[in-house]
Amino acid sequence: MPDSAAQSYIAFPTGHDDLVHDVAYDYYGRRMATVSSDQRLKVFDLGDDGEWVLSESIRAHEASITRVIWGPPEHGQIIATCSYDRMVRIWEEQEMGSTLRWKRQFQMTSEKRTAIYDISFPPATASTASGTSTGLKIAFISTDGIIHIYECREPQDLTHWIAVDVIDVLTTPPAKDTEVSFCIDFCPSRWGGEQLVVGAMEKAQVYRVGRDTVKLRPVEELKGHRGLVRDVSWAAGMGRSYHLIATGCKDGHVRIFKLTAAPGHLNPPRSKYSTNSPNSRRQQRMGTLGAGLTGADETLPPNGDDETNNGNNDVGEGWSVELIADFDDHHSDVWRVSWNATGTILSSAGDDGTIRLWKAAFSGEFQCLSVIASQRSGYALTEVF
Repeated sequence: MPDSAAQSYIAFPTGHDDLVHDVAYDYYGRRMATVSSDQRLKVFDLGDDGEWVLSESIRAHEASITRVIWGPPEHGQIIATCSYDRMVRIWEEQEMGSTLRWKRQFQMTSEKRTAIYDISFPPATASTASGTSTGLKIAFISTDGIIHIYECREPQDLTHWIAVDVIDVLTTPPAKDTEVSFCIDFCPSRWGGEQLVVGAMEKAQVYRVGRDTVKLRPVEELKGHRGLVRDVSWAAGMGRSYHLIATGCKDGHVRIFKLTAAPGHLNPPRSKYSTNSPNSRRQQRMGTLGAGLTGADETLPPNGDDETNNGNNDVGEGWSVELIADFDDHHSDVWRVSWNATGTILSSAGDDGTIRLWKAAFSGEFQCLSVIASQRSGYALTEVF
């Protein structure tokens, strides 16, 4: 392997005693959290010398931990974890004496107390159908195919959460001896209301808040999967007039779907404030500040207000779905797909021991940008330009 390829990634010991199931960077890319079958959550900080330094190691659950995610940066240092022990736990970094330590602030579970497969935070500044901020929410999906959504209405106090919604994504729960797969990811866009993509068994579907309800309901289906949907990832909008959603599947394929809204469905939900009122102007200023904090670049509609003009605010209608990319380069189960912060590069990881990076060319067609291979995979790192 050439020296340049050898320097393209850095291996370091995590200290976990078993398989590492998930890795997550914080918003700024300076902190990393890992979880494992050894039931531990570990947090690493990036030093000035480029080395990752362990700052915390916690026995976070009583069984294998499946996922770890960082909370929206507006609310400080927050981590959520989920596990086969049927729990979702919220962790917050706090000052304890002269040091910073992570403390468990809350835990939640599914109604039927089944293993939790995935968790996701919506953007903190997302709009609801009433035009109000969603505050701090979290959604999780369990092995019975039920999504639970909790909300912390006072994000300064993470010890109080309430259940606000329950969504059953399956008509019948899977049999006990059946291999299952469930995954979720919120749309990172601030506008258009809450949107959630859900992978449940062999099906992937979008859920969206409509005009007549503040509840998420199923809308577009992302068709074409011929196996269990292992992972889903919704790309940041970055000013695009359409959405991109990626899926990873047991059939070995990485798929990218394009969601395009019909005219009149791009505006945010109707606000409860008049556009000329002080409250409205204050909400617009706070929305702009929130976009700066989260890195979002969405702006208010050209007319300067946050109301729809066509009177039809049902964001569940008028969307078209197009499969714009379908790759089977992994030739094995694809377990993870993830977009970068700007929604321009997609990474995928499969059972072939490689991470593949995908990017759209000037023509709009997605191509493989590079392949990052572990030493055990037998592949050499290649780059495509």
